[in-house]
Amino acid sequence: MLKECVFCREINGSRETNFAKLYPELPSRVIAETESFIAFPCIGQLIDGHFLVIPKTHKATMAQSLFKANSLKDELQRILSEAHKFINVRQEQSLYFEHGAHGAEHGGCGIYHAHLHVLPNAGNVNCRDLFSQSSDSNEWDLFKIYNETVPEKSYAIIGSNEMGFYRWQLSKPLESQTIRKYVANCLGALEWDWRKFGSEEKMQSLLSRNFA
Repeated sequence: MLKECVFCREINGSRETNFAKLYPELPSRVIAETESFIAFPCIGQLIDGHFLVIPKTHKATMAQSLFKANSLKDELQRILSEAHKFINVRQEQSLYFEHGAHGAEHGGCGIYHAHLHVLPNAGNVNCRDLFSQSSDSNEWDLFKIYNETVPEKSYAIIGSNEMGFYRWQLSKPLESQTIRKYVANCLGALEWDWRKFGSEEKMQSLLSRNFA
């Protein structure tokens, strides 16, 4: 655990987190959990049910977390399945993305604890137009994409079972929240910057199933 990491603090039960400041009445936002991963709704919902999957052990990227750990890939698949069941949507129709930044020098949103975004019912977003250059990897399986990703380098991953998965190994820093902004534009969302969101009715409604 890193005290300066807001996700590490949240995993450890601290109330000194972005979530607790916005939702002091809610003790937790966890919707699924395994030995190594936690899933919880994203602050700044781009679409109903938008959630994150993060490793409990502090790693900067999911590629680092999954590197040479086949059992964790099975576990990641399990938590994705459980989280989709919780929000009652089909896993095959979700959009997935991650900016695998190792630190501020690589861009990112200021939280350098691995987090995979999952957006239910958004799998029809065309991911190939995220960057002007062609992706260096294209697969129909998210886990194969991670298998081919160099964990020591920063990267961007986006895709779905419907449109395929694309990965770019980044040679220069990616501007903060670039992928979020792209996806928000594709979905017609009015706001993409998670820092500008306050308490969200969609978040409260989703978590009320846990604390009813």
